[in-house]
Amino acid sequence: MVGRIDFSATESFDAILDTHAGPVVGGGARLGLPWFGLFAEIGAWRFRADGERAFVHNGTRFPLGIDTTITVTPIEVSGGWRWRMRRVPRLTPYVAGGITSLRYEETSDFADANENVDENFAGYLVYGGAAYKITRWLGIAGEAAWSTVPDAIGDAGVSAAFKETNLGGTALRLKITVGR
Repeated sequence: MVGRIDFSATESFDAILDTHAGPVVGGGARLGLPWFGLFAEIGAWRFRADGERAFVHNGTRFPLGIDTTITVTPIEVSGGWRWRMRRVPRLTPYVAGGITSLRYEETSDFADANENVDENFAGYLVYGGAAYKITRWLGIAGEAAWSTVPDAIGDAGVSAAFKETNLGGTALRLKITVGR
């Protein structure tokens, strides 16, 4: 899976990374259940970007000259429903929802251990898309996903200055599917 995420905490990510969006890479597995097109899915993806720590005062960003790396790695467990299109039998739309366990890391080369961040947060997600079978065992899928990870940030630093607390966002993802 490859895609792009736009984080909800736009001002916080912009202050550190000069952007609130970026590429994601991941993978997972889907198990089709024998009832009415239901399925279960587990997946994980990763966002990683380099930026610079900053201080915010009265809405103004002051770079601190300290390189930092932000890594976001969620594990998503979901269930959903897919259905076949009679007019286009190779096309299978689907919708799903589930939970996410998101790991957020913010590290700097010369920081003390207590200055780096490595925490896990729980959240929710919904997504929908469509898969197209190229051959019996190979396909491609495109989907849009929305997640919310409330109260994950906002206690200190840039996110507190901007009053942003959610590490969720909106993503567009492209998947290669293998299997029936």
